[in-house]
Amino acid sequence: MTVSRTEVENAVASARSKPERTLYLGALLEKATGEEAIVVGGSAVEIYTSGRTSTNDIDVVMPRAKALKVVKSWGFLPNGRVWRRKDWDVDIDLLGPNFTGSRLKIQVISTPYGPVRVAGVEDLLAKRLAELKHCPTTPLWRKDLAKQVEILISEHGNQMDDEYLAFIARRDDVVDILADFRQRRRLSKTERLRV
Repeated sequence: MTVSRTEVENAVASARSKPERTLYLGALLEKATGEEAIVVGGSAVEIYTSGRTSTNDIDVVMPRAKALKVVKSWGFLPNGRVWRRKDWDVDIDLLGPNFTGSRLKIQVISTPYGPVRVAGVEDLLAKRLAELKHCPTTPLWRKDLAKQVEILISEHGNQMDDEYLAFIARRDDVVDILADFRQRRRLSKTERLRV
């Protein structure tokens, strides 16, 4: 289905927040290509945290060929590996069709422009824990990753699939760091209750 540049511009203009804009663009990409589009990475975390964390681009897992034609027709220009609309301050990173998380954990969110798929919070959490534990990072990026983990656990910890999270934590060798963050969360909660 064709989605005009005007429709996309109206959607972007009507978004009340950056996460909402991401949802709209994801839904419109899926509608325009007829292909499943899954918002992943920092942009998915930004959605789950209602904008309390931020990212520079919109990470989308989907087949690239049709998506490239669509983003070009919407006025995006290549900027390194991402496609940019400078006037919107939006970069889209089309990651290809290989989704590495659980398809069963994908959340489908309704928007005025159709549904959009967002990677499951468990997969996003495990990826951030693995990056903290196993990857060399700058102090600033470590601080941002830790903030993302803390917010995801705080806001979504009670709704997570603990069995699946335990499986991917073992697989990614992050059981210890997950336990540390959960313990800090419990201690923080206990301290707030005492006050």
